[in-house]
Amino acid sequence: MIREEAEPAWNKIVSLGFSEYSKLTREQRVWFNIEPLLAFGLWEHYVNYGADKNIDVIEDLEYLNFQSIANRLNEFNKIYFPEGVPKGPDARQEHFDNFSKEQLSDDIDRMDEKFWELHEDLNNALTAHINKTGIGK
Repeated sequence: MIREEAEPAWNKIVSLGFSEYSKLTREQRVWFNIEPLLAFGLWEHYVNYGADKNIDVIEDLEYLNFQSIANRLNEFNKIYFPEGVPKGPDARQEHFDNFSKEQLSDDIDRMDEKFWELHEDLNNALTAHINKTGIGK
């Protein structure tokens, strides 16, 4: 199955994920957390609501055997959020405002560069996960 065929299942997972995240199965959670990364990249993860579940996203990347991407997020977190990633884009932006735009830009570029190199592989791994678990039906 290709992911476009699984859109009705995806829509149900998105609805559940935004209303009752804790009720997602592990398999559903992986899809819910990884799909936005594939669509928008790692930087958008931080400036939107994806980073509200940053720890889960890292775990889900590891679950799909993408430790190198998980490591990028962990490294970024150590620099910008040593006390933990705050909830909400506005709270994260307040932290970013404490750093020079040049440093932040350089770190974002490095983080996203590796991600986009692995994007297709991650996309394929997520598709395989959806097919193997049957959550796309």
